[in-house]
Amino acid sequence: MDAYDAQTLATTTEMAAVAAFAHLGADGYPRLTPVTPLLLDGDPAFTLTYADWALAQEISTSPRAALAFSDSRLAYVGWSPLSATVRVEVFPDPEGELFRQELLTQEVRKFPPARSLIDSPVLQRENWWCLPRWIVRVVEAGEPQPIARRESPDHGLLACDVNGTLETQTVEVGDWESDRIRIRSLLTDATLPGSAPTALLSHDFAVPDMDPRATLLVTGELEGGRLSVKSREGDREIGARPGLLARWRAHRDYERRCRAGIKSYATPGR
Repeated sequence: MDAYDAQTLATTTEMAAVAAFAHLGADGYPRLTPVTPLLLDGDPAFTLTYADWALAQEISTSPRAALAFSDSRLAYVGWSPLSATVRVEVFPDPEGELFRQELLTQEVRKFPPARSLIDSPVLQRENWWCLPRWIVRVVEAGEPQPIARRESPDHGLLACDVNGTLETQTVEVGDWESDRIRIRSLLTDATLPGSAPTALLSHDFAVPDMDPRATLLVTGELEGGRLSVKSREGDREIGARPGLLARWRAHRDYERRCRAGIKSYATPGR
């Protein structure tokens, strides 16, 4: 395998439909967030709506971060499974100007659910609350490292805080429901940390429209190939496609959370 470099990271960012961003949460444990990878002036980036105001603030204060690409679904030719430690800047785009000009077309192409919200000027006027964004941009990246490709629902992405570095790799998971989850690295030359604060991510979605989606994040302590679970958030099962009423309720809740985040940002003394 040829060595990965900065161009490999940029190319994979351009070709991938989904990535995962790792950072340290306020509780000191790693967090993993599925994101839509974008390029901003050649730099890897992603955006968060104002519904994720708190997450944007947490990322901005995290001392460590990493970007991982393990899921090749909906990716274009040229994608590579890799991860890289990164340093990011987080900045507001409260009117959505930069997002509209530089990133919207990429996001609509890669993330199908966005098409029903912002894929035309009419929709953008109607759903104006979806345009203001927090932009997370990679300003420095370490040398990209190869990781295994996700090929099964039993595969997950692991992020471990080891000696001041967030290490990420794709792993096989023995029992997602256990209080001590058995984990095995999928790369033959990779080893799991002996002991470390850890996050384990499962992210699944319907192909090709990414609707519905399901995300489970498990955090805890990894030791001896077992993750002792501290917390669980979300669900692994994507379930049946939601009906019209469920979609309407989800849309209204999303709008409410975006509007609340925009209002919080606009409030003096925030």
